[in-house]
Amino acid sequence: MRLEAIGSGDLVLVSKGGRRFHGEVERVEDGVVHFVPLQRGISWRHAGAHEVVDQWRYVRRRGAEVKVPAQQLSLTGRDES
Repeated sequence: MRLEAIGSGDLVLVSKGGRRFHGEVERVEDGVVHFVPLQRGISWRHAGAHEVVDQWRYVRRRGAEVKVPAQQLSLTGRDES
């Protein structure tokens, strides 16, 4: 896998030592991905490019503001007795 596409906060699937596990990327430097494993019992904290099987990017929406439609906030049809 090409490490240029991997960034901090991304999720990676790593195959290391005969096991496959997921991790959250902390940083990528000198061809090594440093991550925090998401499963318990995993002691590895880094992997090379050949050990990263898959990657999911963490994308934040720019200027994302949650707007809830007025119909969703309405309490019509509810007994108020």
